[in-house]
Amino acid sequence: MMKIHGEWEITVIRQILIRSTAGVFNEEGTRAVFQETQQKAPISAPWVGLTNAENWEMSGASSLQLFPGMREWAFANNCAALAIVVPSELKKKIHQHQTGEFSQDRIAYFSNLTQACEWLCSKGFAIRADEYPHHEFIRRTKMP
Repeated sequence: MMKIHGEWEITVIRQILIRSTAGVFNEEGTRAVFQETQQKAPISAPWVGLTNAENWEMSGASSLQLFPGMREWAFANNCAALAIVVPSELKKKIHQHQTGEFSQDRIAYFSNLTQACEWLCSKGFAIRADEYPHHEFIRRTKMP
């Protein structure tokens, strides 16, 4: 059994699945996050995803390549849109390049939480940055 690398927290608020990731993910870590996402996603009605990857320290190519399949699953299961917060331009480019081509109307990248929340609101899923539930996780997992 491979050890899981990477840390995450998932919380659902209304029809918004909020996921925060930190550290370096391997394939097992990525699969474990997807599994928990599939268990918690509120798929009985339209929903959106808000991922805060500000403390994400990259993933190997093999784990990034699992993302398109996860996104296909989400969109096949009532997901309306995914907002991803990646403040670093470099990490954003790598993430975008490795995780498959999807329309910007469905998957958008933001440099901060406020912008991501505004975009989700424009899609009809109201959320404010101050409702974000993982501040403690982000503080705890910040690299020195």
